[in-house]
Amino acid sequence: MIRVLVIDDDDIAREAMCAVLVKAGFYVFELATPIGATSVIKRDGITAVALDINMPTINGDKLAKLLRDNAQLSNLGIVLVSGCDVEQLSALGAKVGADGIVSKSKLHVALAPAIERAVAARAAKSGAPTTSITYPSSGPPSSRRPR
Repeated sequence: MIRVLVIDDDDIAREAMCAVLVKAGFYVFELATPIGATSVIKRDGITAVALDINMPTINGDKLAKLLRDNAQLSNLGIVLVSGCDVEQLSALGAKVGADGIVSKSKLHVALAPAIERAVAARAAKSGAPTTSITYPSSGPPSSRRPR
C-alpha cells in the first residue's frame, strides 16, 4: 500500500492534496510543518512525500535534500509541489534529487500520477517490487493526521 506524507503549511493546499491522494486510493498522512517529518516517515512506513516548497521553518527543497541524503530513506519517493514557475520547480527538483514535481495549479490531475511514478522509480532503483494498491469494497482509507 502506498503511504504518502503531505507536508504543506497552507491548510487549504494541504487539504486539497490530501483529498486528491485519498480519492486516488493512497493512505495519506499530513503535517502542517516539516518538523518531525523524519519521525513520521519512519514510524508510519511512509512510501512517498509530497512537499510544498515555500514553508516558514524549512523550505521543501531543503527538506527534500535532507531526506534524500539520509541512507535510511533511500527508497522514499519525493515529489515537490509549488505554485512557482514550472521551470524553476523542475530545476529545484533536479538539484535536490526529487523524483517528481507538481504545480499547485495541476494538483487534481498531476499529483497522484507523480506519486505513483516516484514510488515506482524508487522501487526500480532498489530492485524491490512496485507496491500495488488493493482495498476491500469499502474503498480506500480516509486520511488522518499523525500525532
